[in-house]
Amino acid sequence: MATASQSTARTGAVNVVKQLSTLDRFLPLWIFLAMALGVLLGYVFPGIKDVFNALSIGTVSLPIAVGLLWMMYPVLAKVKYEELCKVSPWC
Repeated sequence: MATASQSTARTGAVNVVKQLSTLDRFLPLWIFLAMALGVLLGYVFPGIKDVFNALSIGTVSLPIAVGLLWMMYPVLAKVKYEELCKVSPWC
């Protein structure tokens, strides 16, 4: 039997999920799709491994470095996504 505190906790969790954007709500799905795409690319184009290995300096993979910078820049620059339409002509 559920207690009142368990019911309140579930209601609070549902409210948090409803506040998330579609991108955030399905983030695990997007990650698994990106991994599947990477595996599929390696299967369809086996030579792509050599291309990515050539794009490295020492032990640093440039595609991974660029991807990490691209991913982290909005967080480091404190981008406010809710205000992008105020400055973007594409909204």
